[in-house]
Amino acid sequence: MKILVVDDEIVSRKKMEKIMSSFGECAAVDSGPAALREFEAAIDAGEPFNLIALDISMPEMDGTEVLYRLKVLQQEKNIPIEHMPIIIIVTAQSDRDTVVTCIQAGCDSYIVKPFDRNIIASKLEELGVSIPKTYTEGQTIRKMVMETIRKFKQGKVSLPVLPQIIKEIEDAMASPSMCADDLADILERDAVISIKIITTANSPLYFRGGEKIRDLKTAVLRIGTKEIQDIVSTIATRGLYESKSMEFNELLKRLWMHSLASAYACREISTGMGDRDGRVFLMGLTHELGCALLLKSIGDIVPASTAFSRDELMESLHEVHVSFGAALLDQWGFGGDFSEVVKRHKWASFEKDTKKEVLIVNLAENIANRIDCGFFENDADLSNLESARLLGINMPQIEKTCSKLTEVMKEAEKVFY
Repeated sequence: MKILVVDDEIVSRKKMEKIMSSFGECAAVDSGPAALREFEAAIDAGEPFNLIALDISMPEMDGTEVLYRLKVLQQEKNIPIEHMPIIIIVTAQSDRDTVVTCIQAGCDSYIVKPFDRNIIASKLEELGVSIPKTYTEGQTIRKMVMETIRKFKQGKVSLPVLPQIIKEIEDAMASPSMCADDLADILERDAVISIKIITTANSPLYFRGGEKIRDLKTAVLRIGTKEIQDIVSTIATRGLYESKSMEFNELLKRLWMHSLASAYACREISTGMGDRDGRVFLMGLTHELGCALLLKSIGDIVPASTAFSRDELMESLHEVHVSFGAALLDQWGFGGDFSEVVKRHKWASFEKDTKKEVLIVNLAENIANRIDCGFFENDADLSNLESARLLGINMPQIEKTCSKLTEVMKEAEKVFY
């Protein structure tokens, strides 16, 4: 059996390629156009593909468009129906609308991430493909991830609620009549956050000299409303990165530092562009929140004696945290701009009309990785990032941001961890 894997995301692509290679000869490409070229070349060589695993969410050309063009190519090449390849759509969404869209587009079946060899083997058997049964699986971390997501969709998982003060301040900042007194009034409702703000405002991270800050209004006036918004967002979300499990806490700390570094990188990029958008800090802070809450939920319930593969955990999280995080932010009432950032921040290529916030978070995350504040493996070349090119940011500017972010994170870790 000859198989083609199409996925722009390197981790998922390599995993699918590894699994499919156990069933037959497998090739893998990272985009829709590359898939069409590979598909046509195989037909012309007289060695067409028998099976295609096609990711639905890709930049430039998504899975449904690729599927349509594959069907057109098959007709143009006069391929008999009985010789047409089996096409399986791979998606991070399991909702009815997504499934219906895939079926209507002409796929033979679909697989929801995260997947494993057993899932794919069962799917192929359903489609009449004979495959060797050489693999069994018990209670794995992947199953725990999927079970957590399933329970979340059914409303059976009590995930932490994002502190209301974040939304209140965001709404207040959007008002043209908002002043320092209004912001101080909101902050004073939460005594814990109020004390932490004053402490943080007097830390080397924000203090610029003069008399020590002793009240909220002075903090707002001295530091500025946008800086206060950043501090509140950071303080309020910190508790979401804690678990009862020591091993999971270690991972959550790493993820927290990555999120914090991404947030400060977002701020530096936005400020450097001369357009300090108060939302991009929070976008950087929340872009991996789906991953954090999956880790927290699993860490709180997994027995301490449970042995699991960390590689499998990271792989499973990588596959599903984007769609999970976007759903969480939608549930918490954030605007569509936030969920769009979550869905697209890991893409490697972007259209010219991509929203600026998506590009900033993508660049910020890569900068955070460069200064050793990464979470998932990432080997992106900063000198060739499409997000930086579309933002008009060159390599010297990126290096300057990396240098400044390194110094900021030394102080930020002391203050916020």
